[in-house]
Amino acid sequence: MPGPFREGALRDAVRHLINSDPKAGCGVLAGYLDEHPDDPLAHALHAAVRFYHDVSLRIPRRDTQSIVGVLLGPGVDMPRALQKEIGNDLRQARTLAAKVLAAHAGDPAALLALCVVEGVNRDGLALVSKRWSAAIAHAQRAHFIARRLLEHEPLAHDAHFVFGSTEYLVSRVPAPVRPFVHIPGVAGDKRKAIAYCQIAAKSGFYFREFARRTLVNLYIEEDCLTEALRLLGELVDEFPGNPMLRADWIGLQARARRKP
Repeated sequence: MPGPFREGALRDAVRHLINSDPKAGCGVLAGYLDEHPDDPLAHALHAAVRFYHDVSLRIPRRDTQSIVGVLLGPGVDMPRALQKEIGNDLRQARTLAAKVLAAHAGDPAALLALCVVEGVNRDGLALVSKRWSAAIAHAQRAHFIARRLLEHEPLAHDAHFVFGSTEYLVSRVPAPVRPFVHIPGVAGDKRKAIAYCQIAAKSGFYFREFARRTLVNLYIEEDCLTEALRLLGELVDEFPGNPMLRADWIGLQARARRKP
């Protein structure tokens, strides 16, 4: 596939994140940015690697718990200095993406970078600040940008993860906030979330593993423990450096044995 969807430093950084090695991921990105300082996707991924790793260390651990799964819990206490650094990366990514899109309106790298930016902002507001209305606004922007990405690059199946995670997010919005949530085309339908994530899990690129991990949670909520165990077991095998995946897998195995 043309554009940013190719093996290399950016994809390696995502793998390092999933394997619980953000230092390696940031190192790969730093080297890449030395040569490509104006790449918006690299700046966006640098922010994402730091944000999601820090969040994963600070959320309360429960079996098969994901970023979306903790949205109803207390806010994550992320250091202000780290928040500021991540915010700087996100602003840089947004600025660079806007410049690229001004010249090439359908540039897939720039559109994907904006999807990442909006996703990190969405999760930061929902998980750290617990500002639901602002988080939903970023979710809506991510959804619209993903539509643009797919229009310009039909094989950019990472867009389907954005659609799926938006459906899942809306399905988990707290009841007091739900009447104020309106994203055109999104109903908070878990069946649609599963269908979208299945596409991204099979043929996405940067978001493939995130789609698989989200599917684990969706399958559990739909009482499809066999499918959840299969996917989680595959992730454990592929990313042995991630102790949280293994802990979740062991916990889910125990849950499956207890099931009548």
